[in-house]
Amino acid sequence: MNNIGKTPLIRAVNLEKALGVEKIYLKLEGNNPTHSHYDRAAKAIVRTAEAMDKNVIIIDGEKRLLRSIKLLGQKHNIKVLVPIQKRENWKNKIIDKENLIDLSGVKKKDVLELLKNLEKRNNAFLISEEDKLRFLDIAYENIAEEILDRYPDDIDSLHLEDDHEIAYNAFLKIFLKNNLENNMKLPEIYRSSPEKGALNSGDNIIKISKSLLEEAHMLLQKHEHIKLKTKDVYPFAAFLLRIKANQIKDGRHIILLNTARSKVDIRQITDFSEIEKHDLVKYVENYLDRYSDSKAETLEAIELAMKDGYILMAKRGDLIAGVSVIVNLNIERFIPKYHLAYIGINPLAKGRGIGSELIKEAINLTNGNLSLHVDLDNKNAKKLYKKMGFEHVYDRMIYQK
Repeated sequence: MNNIGKTPLIRAVNLEKALGVEKIYLKLEGNNPTHSHYDRAAKAIVRTAEAMDKNVIIIDGEKRLLRSIKLLGQKHNIKVLVPIQKRENWKNKIIDKENLIDLSGVKKKDVLELLKNLEKRNNAFLISEEDKLRFLDIAYENIAEEILDRYPDDIDSLHLEDDHEIAYNAFLKIFLKNNLENNMKLPEIYRSSPEKGALNSGDNIIKISKSLLEEAHMLLQKHEHIKLKTKDVYPFAAFLLRIKANQIKDGRHIILLNTARSKVDIRQITDFSEIEKHDLVKYVENYLDRYSDSKAETLEAIELAMKDGYILMAKRGDLIAGVSVIVNLNIERFIPKYHLAYIGINPLAKGRGIGSELIKEAINLTNGNLSLHVDLDNKNAKKLYKKMGFEHVYDRMIYQK
């Protein structure tokens, strides 16, 4: 579950230049494991089921939620049962047949009773519609807290998409709490929906035309190179419409994109035929800058990692965006088996979540059996590592002759 959340909040510098707007930030929820903010809600559901000592979850919902809950259920040995009715064949592509509850011959008024009986017989956790809204509320609150952790008193506007006011109310609650407890700035929150959507008009609701949606998608693709579908660009389209109406003032503007993710390709280097070891040394030296070690130390770590550890390289298009070197210490119990010797980010790719993605992959590969060293004055690195689940356990001291 450590891989859920902590998604990138990237500064869209290319968009800033193209639109003439100061400080545009994109929150990329597609960097969650199943590429959706629903992973956060699924995480809360599974944790609740575990706390209740339930090993079965009965849940219905849209595709993205079912994908999320299935993945987490598999990882935590929790069986996920999903009702299926006529004209819902799409569920067969997500949920295994034996885990589908066939309701094709059940009258609508009898469905709830049937599911409650299944809940009792299977010691299951039955998720109601109200439960789903509650867990989505938790998910959005978590996103709001991540954003405030980064900029507690310097956000002017937030743009988001939500049809049920869940996200709006969750963000408003967290922002109000921050305002009341810490006397911090209260950002403006704007919701967006299709031009002919269900949302009523209001001061904080912005209706988006199909043509504007396509224009917004094109701009994101052209200038920021992130992955997302046109239908998921409503918050940025709303921001774009406000720019066109001269409603955007200088300040920090954050756009929540529920399925967008960075076009970062992280792959493991398994042979020096893929890239010369001395080139790897140069990348580490250049990306770590003043925190780098000597060439001899760096080369030794790279050789050890290639032999019995992991070397990861992150790319954005043709740009090598980052590199990490993970050494196997071959110690099973005294300290963590693996050590993150180096992680460096290309200065041209900083602020785009590259470091977070490299760390997530390192945690995956080592099953979390991982340690690292960080310089005492490297405050930004310490903050990132803490967010990713690392704890400050002891200070490293080295004997100097």
